[in-house]
Amino acid sequence: MAEPAKPIREVVLQAVDDGLSVPGEIVREAIYERLERSYRLRREEIPEKLETFHQALQDLLGGGAKVMEKLIAKNLYHRLGLDFGEHANWSIVDYVSHAKKARVGE
Repeated sequence: MAEPAKPIREVVLQAVDDGLSVPGEIVREAIYERLERSYRLRREEIPEKLETFHQALQDLLGGGAKVMEKLIAKNLYHRLGLDFGEHANWSIVDYVSHAKKARVGE
């Protein structure tokens, strides 16, 4: 179900929360703690600092970052009522940018 009434930044945060929760709440909280401690990136800043979030996930999760970002993107697209299309070279930055453009075009 699409969530058009919510600001995109809130939908992005919810999608990130859901994606990071897949391995478990403890893992999600550990990632948020590490983002804040090592990258000076608070959860609330993720929508505005997606590039930093992307780099941090790569550093923390290695090859698993791509899987996690895809999971977050799928969740985001679902929340916005958009069809998700997988792109091999896209990062979370690309997916969110595309989702914002697609949402404006509705």
